[in-house]
Formats: sequence, structure tokens, C-alpha cells
Amino acid sequence: MTRPLRDRLGEMMREARIGKTRYAWSRLDDSAQEEWRRSADHLQRLAADMGVSITLTGDQKPKPTPPAAAVIYSLHDARDSQNERAIRCEGDGRWSVITTNRLTKATKILLTFSVEEVDRDCDQILGGDPKAKEITGALTKVAAVNFIRMLHAESMETA
Repeated sequence: MTRPLRDRLGEMMREARIGKTRYAWSRLDDSAQEEWRRSADHLQRLAADMGVSITLTGDQKPKPTPPAAAVIYSLHDARDSQNERAIRCEGDGRWSVITTNRLTKATKILLTFSVEEVDRDCDQILGGDPKAKEITGALTKVAAVNFIRMLHAESMETA
């Protein structure tokens, strides 16, 4: 079944405004979706006044399935060849960068964060806030979120 234009446009406007979040469109109640649908209606009216038409061109492509395992990415630790670094979903929107010793299999959490926290950190950094220098593991967290988004895992929860 094809979703109505106002539904798709509302979802796109929401994503453009707040980004991809673990609270997917399908998880919103109807009243929250309706606010975005009304904004989509308004955009269509504005577009029509400017001589622009927004139309559907086909069915929506299915969103890629997020990874099934809690650990979504791993690589060797450049500082210690006996360790491996990984990005792990902790559930409830939380993520960790962990190290695992290849010999003992012992794991250690280096950083825990949410995608939203890292987005706020990026705003602080780009805004030139002097306190941004105090953000713990900023580069590591930004790199991890890059992989989380690349692997379409933003909305992932642990099994």
C-alpha cells in the first residue's frame, strides 16, 4: 500500500528538522504525526503559490534493516594489538565504545553516549563554545555515530 503524500512529506520534514532518531515515525502517536502532516499541507500550499508541485513518483523504498547483533562494528586497537575496539548498542538509545582483549575476552567500556548527545556536542563544537574543549571523547563519539548512521542503526535496540 502506498502511503499518502502528506504522510511521507510530514515524515521527511520531521527528519530534516530533528534528524534520524530512534523514535521513528511509526512509533509516534497519531496526534504527533498529525502536527507534521499539517506542516506538510502548509508546505504544499506554499509550493503551489510559488508554482511548484510536490508529487509522488513511486512507492517508498524500504528502510535498510539495522544490524542484528549488539556489536555493530569492530576493528583492531591501534594502541594495543591485543585489543579490539567495537561499537555496541546498549539499548534504550545508548551506545558504547568498548575494548575487548583478544586473549582473555575481557571487555571494558571506554565511553557511553546517545546519538542525540553527540549531535548536541557537535552543535557546541561548531558553535565555537569554549566549553566544547571539555567534552570527553568527542572525536571518538563522533566517529562512532558516523558508523551508527552509516549502518542504519540509529533506531536499533538490543534483543
